[in-house]
Amino acid sequence: MSRSIAGLLGVVLATILLAAPAFAGPRKHRVIIVDSIGTPADRNDVRSKLLSTGLFEAVDLFDASIGTPSIAALRPYDAALVTNLGPWSDRNALGNVLKQYVDEGFGVVQTTFTVNGVLNSDLGGGWDASYRSIVFSSTATGTATLGTLADPNHPILNGVSVFNGGQFSLRPSGTTLTPGATLVASWSDGKPLVAVGPKINRADLGFYPVSSDVQGGYWASNTDGVKLLANALMYVIRPRILVVHSFFPAGAETDVVAKLRSTNLFSAIDTFNAKALVGSDAPTLDELKQYDAALVSNGDPWKNRDALGNVLADYTDWGGGVVVTTFANAGVPNSDLGGRFSGDYRIIEFGPSASGAATLGSIVYSEHPIVAGVASFDGGPNAPRPLGTSLAPGGLVIANWSDGKILAAASTRRHNRADLGMYPPSSDARTDLWVAGTDGARLMANALLYTIRPYVGIAFSHSEPIPGNTRTRLLASRRFSGVTLLSPLQSATPSVAALLPFGTVFAASNANFLDANAVGNNFADYVDAGGSVVLGVFSVTNNVNFANSRPRGRWITQGYDITPEGATASSTSTAASLGAFVGPLHPVHQFVRRFDGGASAFRQGNNPLLRGRRLLEWSDGRMLASLHSFRRRVDLGFHPGSSAEIATLWNVRTDGTTIIANALHFAAFMKPCPGDFNGDGFVDDTDFSLFAGYYDTLIEPRGDLTGDNNTEDADFSVFAQSYNELLCP
Repeated sequence: MSRSIAGLLGVVLATILLAAPAFAGPRKHRVIIVDSIGTPADRNDVRSKLLSTGLFEAVDLFDASIGTPSIAALRPYDAALVTNLGPWSDRNALGNVLKQYVDEGFGVVQTTFTVNGVLNSDLGGGWDASYRSIVFSSTATGTATLGTLADPNHPILNGVSVFNGGQFSLRPSGTTLTPGATLVASWSDGKPLVAVGPKINRADLGFYPVSSDVQGGYWASNTDGVKLLANALMYVIRPRILVVHSFFPAGAETDVVAKLRSTNLFSAIDTFNAKALVGSDAPTLDELKQYDAALVSNGDPWKNRDALGNVLADYTDWGGGVVVTTFANAGVPNSDLGGRFSGDYRIIEFGPSASGAATLGSIVYSEHPIVAGVASFDGGPNAPRPLGTSLAPGGLVIANWSDGKILAAASTRRHNRADLGMYPPSSDARTDLWVAGTDGARLMANALLYTIRPYVGIAFSHSEPIPGNTRTRLLASRRFSGVTLLSPLQSATPSVAALLPFGTVFAASNANFLDANAVGNNFADYVDAGGSVVLGVFSVTNNVNFANSRPRGRWITQGYDITPEGATASSTSTAASLGAFVGPLHPVHQFVRRFDGGASAFRQGNNPLLRGRRLLEWSDGRMLASLHSFRRRVDLGFHPGSSAEIATLWNVRTDGTTIIANALHFAAFMKPCPGDFNGDGFVDDTDFSLFAGYYDTLIEPRGDLTGDNNTEDADFSVFAQSYNELLCP
């Protein structure tokens, strides 16, 4: 939709008011509650609590007191929450279908009374001990609260600081776990509250999920029960993959699915046959959106290379991960993807393929998640691979074959894109292809995960343990394909080449940088190349002790900062907590419920005008999180160190890790929208009114869309273009 600049102050279109803003990133998950709870109010209480988190596209209900869901009915969902108060319709049939569901890679979370209760309230059939975390026992009652945290960094405990089970506190009476299961947290009386395993997609919660909002004796709804429920579901969920192919030989499709399945990293692994004569043109965009990533490969011609290229470009723009392999990135004429994908969506420049024995060669970025755990790779006697070594603009080689040809490459412009210079079927499909005993499956799985979950670099000028513990907490969140510590900024400056592999870099300081100008210049170059930077205190505010603890150089002079230089006062460090959520719902504050900054809540000492907009505020109104107007940038107005390192910093049991992870994840995939000053996803008349006020002031960072700290004619030109296009990219 577009319009002319005329009539800027016209009536806002109704469609603008009704539509919701779209943010780039992976799909939201679908969960189903399989229950025998009883009353509609109880069932809807659990459902509404999960929907309120904003984490799930859908939360549906299946009443298992009157029937048993089929496996076909469960497969559209990423995980099931299983809970009961009354008897099951058929506990054996339900146990059998949930066993199959778990075996296919989907997640299951059990709660009281299917974890503990009366005789036969648990699951039967094939749901034997190897599928349970907590050994079934009778139910204990009586007031209890959150007790010992056996694994404080576990993702199920992220943001969990207080839990009160209420007067009933329905929980297991025993304390025994299944062999291979792991205790995560206990009740105050030592009974198991959270346990995981032995299956990697299984968790048990030792409490009843209905809250005090419908029954006064159940868990107190002002405590963190919803965190436990939602975190547990997210923990057991694994990505969905679509293999889009035109494979040869016969059996190759089955082989590739089996190899990916063997990694235990995915749930659904489906296939789409796009082969000439026998296949279909292309999946629709809506079909692709049901998956987190697509693996694309062909040995025979595509049925419609242009239609397939167009929809994969659309899917990439939406935020889905795409991994392209040989022969779609190296082969005979027209074996590549056509349409829009043949433009700047490529990584390996298309050309002829090479063949002949080859193995894993040099690894350019040894810590890159695409090569994590890849110790050996033998391409077999044929080893199809690119003949050339040229990359499209923005391409980055991660690993090579033994003959120097490209084995793995990523994009610095689109962090949901990767290429593998290998053909996915193994020697189990044909003996001259990659040797099944080597790490080809891991390489494919890693590349898919990399396109789904951002790769993060941490560039701190903090001493340990703050950087290492921040890395541990981010990795524990399972939202990132990798998190790598860069050399401390007080002793080294990362080069642009060292920054390029990351989807986003998290930088913060409590000491002067070795060279603040070099840091600023390199960070600016990195952002220009397609990267994103999230800054924390003290890199977003002046500090009398660390005058060079924020990036300088081009970072300041060309407007990469959100808080303009000279606009900040020295930091303050009095106690403060979470304040207002500013503007529309935003991914940076998704599922943020509680944040306690501690006695030394370091933050900006005043409330400067920003080159961008606020997303979160401290309880005293100062900036807690903010977004740049036109660059891939987020600022966090708090110190990354937590109470786990220094007792007076933010309480590690509150949502600091969630805020950091949200900011990093969003920044990696964000598409800046210059001119969207109110953050509703559109550049419309409301934004024009805001811009007009900034324009009248002139020396005003809030309307600055060019980086010079003013709001003037050059900024008007940028705004006008965005206004004509109406929608954010």
